[in-house]
Amino acid sequence: MKTGMFRFISVAILLVVFSFQKSMAQTKPVKNPPAGFQKPPDFQRSPAARQSESTLSYDLSAGAGTYNGSSYNEFNLGLNWMVADWLNWRNALFTRLSSASSDSISGLDSSLRLQGSMLSDSGTFGMSGFIGPGVRFATKDANAAFAEAGLMFKVGGLHLGGGVKSVNYFKTRQDSSGADLPKNDNQVFIILSGSGNL
Repeated sequence: MKTGMFRFISVAILLVVFSFQKSMAQTKPVKNPPAGFQKPPDFQRSPAARQSESTLSYDLSAGAGTYNGSSYNEFNLGLNWMVADWLNWRNALFTRLSSASSDSISGLDSSLRLQGSMLSDSGTFGMSGFIGPGVRFATKDANAAFAEAGLMFKVGGLHLGGGVKSVNYFKTRQDSSGADLPKNDNQVFIILSGSGNL
């Protein structure tokens, strides 16, 4: 299991580095362009549209689910890095508050979201969808791999939407009575507030 986790993280890092290098090469300014050179349409977008695609942004979200017969609420503060137009590397601090105090955990979620979006010319309205894998580093040996998918709607500076997340824990854990805890956990999450650019 540890070998599989290391392979997963290695592939994810290589994908991020490759995408970053590719995006940097595409945005490298041209020195002394030849006569008749015309800038591609990408450089002619409105300032509002360019701002809507800022490299770094943050978001706040909340999720809910049931694990081992106990309900919980989970809160996230995420930092999004748009490595490419279609790839978002998201790192989020989270805390889970469970009705069974022994199931309350906190930690860091790191995920790669493949995403696409449709925006108006001004960048004020639009929608986007995402899907991708991630790794969870958490307290109480609750480290896990997960997959998530969601849909977002943008109105002005406000982002509203939601998605689903399926978590698979690396280690079989036990509850206070010594019984094995479930290896899988599914939750539904929503974006409660807007996001901002950095």
